[in-house]
This record gives sequence, C-alpha cells and structure tokens, in this order.
Amino acid sequence: MLALQILIGLLALAAPVALYVGFASRETLRPSSPRSVVATFALGMLACIPAELCERALTGLLGPRKVGVGIDLAALVYAYLVAAPLEEALKVAATTPAFRLRVGQHRPIDAIAYATAAALGFMTLKSALFLIGQPFSLIAPARTALTTLTATCLATWWGFALGRDKQGRMGGGWFNGAWVCAAGGNAVAHHVAFARGPAALLATLPILAFAAGIAWLAFRDVLQRGTDKPKIEAREREHEPKKARLLPLAPPSLRAMREALKRSERPISFFWIGLGMLVTTGVITAMLVGAVLLGRRLGFEFAAIDRDASNAIAPLLLLASAALLSFLFAGWIVARASATRSVLEPAISALLAIGGAIVLLGLAAPVAVVIALACAPLAFGLACLGAWLGLSDA
Repeated sequence: MLALQILIGLLALAAPVALYVGFASRETLRPSSPRSVVATFALGMLACIPAELCERALTGLLGPRKVGVGIDLAALVYAYLVAAPLEEALKVAATTPAFRLRVGQHRPIDAIAYATAAALGFMTLKSALFLIGQPFSLIAPARTALTTLTATCLATWWGFALGRDKQGRMGGGWFNGAWVCAAGGNAVAHHVAFARGPAALLATLPILAFAAGIAWLAFRDVLQRGTDKPKIEAREREHEPKKARLLPLAPPSLRAMREALKRSERPISFFWIGLGMLVTTGVITAMLVGAVLLGRRLGFEFAAIDRDASNAIAPLLLLASAALLSFLFAGWIVARASATRSVLEPAISALLAIGGAIVLLGLAAPVAVVIALACAPLAFGLACLGAWLGLSDA
C-alpha cells in the first residue's frame, strides 16, 4: 500500500511537469534559453520554502472562527489576503533573476516561459510537502495535480503582461491587473480544492479551463507579434468586402476579443443590458429546472450534494454543466435579439447576472459562494463566446 501511495504521488507530481515539457518543447514555443527556464524552475522550488515556513507560522497563530454555516472566516481571510498574494509575489521573485540577467536577449515568449516555470517549480514542491504524511487516497493527488496546472496557467497571465512590455518593467497596469487576477484565481482554486469536500474538487475544473483558455490566447498573441502585420492587413483589405463587418467566427485572439468588446456603431443601450440580464437569469433558471427534471428521471439524488457524498458527483456535474451552458445560450440570444455588432452589452449583462447570482447565494447558502466564484470566469467567457457567435452581420 505504501509503494502504491508513493507511485500515485509521484505521478501526480510528474504529470504537470511532463505536460509542461511537452508543451514548451514545440518549435514555436521553445524558449531561447532552456537553461534559464530550468534555473527558474529551481528558484520557484526554493521560493516555496519561505512561503511554507511563513504560512505554517501564520496558521498556528490564526484560530478558526465560524460565521454562519460552514464558513471559516479566518481561513477565508488567510487564503485570499495572505497566502495567495504571498505565493504569487514569491513566484514573481523567482522569475526576476532570469528575466533581468537576459534583458535584451529574451523574446516575449521567454517571459511566459519564466513565469510558468517559476509557478510550476513552486507548486511542485508545495504539492510534495502536502502529500508527505497524507493517508492513501486518490483525492489528495488529484487536488495537487489540478491546483498545480491551474497555478501554472494563471502565471501565464502576468508572464504575458511582462513579455508585452517593451521596457521590460515588472509593473504597470497590465502586469498588476494580471498579477491580482492570478492571485485571486489561485486563492479560489486552493480553497475549493483543499478546504471543501471531494465533490467540490470539480469546481476547480472551470477555473482551470478558463485559465488555460486565456493562456492559449496569450500564446497566440505573442506568436502573432512576430508576423509581418502590414502585409497581412493589406492582403485582408484586398479581399474584404466594401462594407466592413466583424466576422463572428474569426480566429480567436486577445486582439480580436478587445476589438469585439470595443467595436460598436451606436451608443451602449442600457435597455438591452437590463433586458439581457433578465434573459440570462431566465435562461439559467430554465436550464437548471430542466437539469433537475432530467436528473430525477435518471435517478440522481440531488440531496447528496449537501452531504458531499460519493454519489454527489453526477448531479453536481449535471447542474454545473446546465448553468455554464445557459450563459452560452443567453449570450447568443441577447446578441441576436439586440442586433448588436459588439459583445460589450451581452458581456455587461452576463456580469450583472453573475453578480446577482453570487449575492443571492451569499444570502441563501454562503458555502456555495466559493463554488460560484470558481465558475464565474468560465461562465463569463462562455457568455462572451455566445455573444460573439451571435453577432449581427447586418
């Protein structure tokens, strides 16, 4: 049993590293200095040591306090305002030597490589320290593997901001915003994975999916910066119709997302924002009711979700899938009905609907707020995707 536990733990630690090596070894993504990436990975592991010592000391000082049902106030404050910012700051510190020593030699893709290597090294040692002394189970390795992948993808955000800065500054609006979002995402993922039951572990999947999607767009944006843009734009203008229009199915990229959010031939309609919020809420309600009816026909026991029982995974997946897909359908409906050529109004509607849902959950079931925060980024992304697919060509 001990040998099996060690084997599963090693697989959980090695799988994210193997995925990273396989991804970074591709010709277009290969860093200019692999040795610097390896050194940054080692520095990320070293940065985990002071973080663990500091966090364990703070954990001994903070006594758990309960507010409401199942809410640990000290744990929430510690996770969101102490542990996550501290860990993300140490990851940036581990990235600094390679980035500063190779000023003028690295490419934008190298900054992302340094950031992800530091995060991967940090989380690998953190996961190993967590698995040591844990009883045999498949849940603990799954928790470490998912949080490691999530943290690595989230580090891509501020790595992208660092690479796109022409002056190579570790600061500025883009970098600070990406860093705060990465720290917040890691806090939510860690809290859901480790402070909740096994069924709640599924809530880390939307965070991972959203973080990986933004990371993929960041990689595409960085790679496209090296192309000959004037020739491409001239070629596109030659084949473009006389009446310019936004192609709803254009290849996704960060630049295309920014254009879709900004492009509008008319002022923002607050009427469609309010109506879109109501439509989104209605679609969510209808989808959840349909999921409950379908689950009952299939024999699912939805009460098992509250008990965090082993048979709670299937009904939880059904409800989560229905809720997330409802944002995709609602975004498409709002975009088609409003005949808009921008996803800005459907995006604002989705944000208002998500905010309202989180407030209602906070009043009715405070424990579910963390799960809602975990699914919120992916829900917003699906709403924007649905609106993008429904953009009017007229």
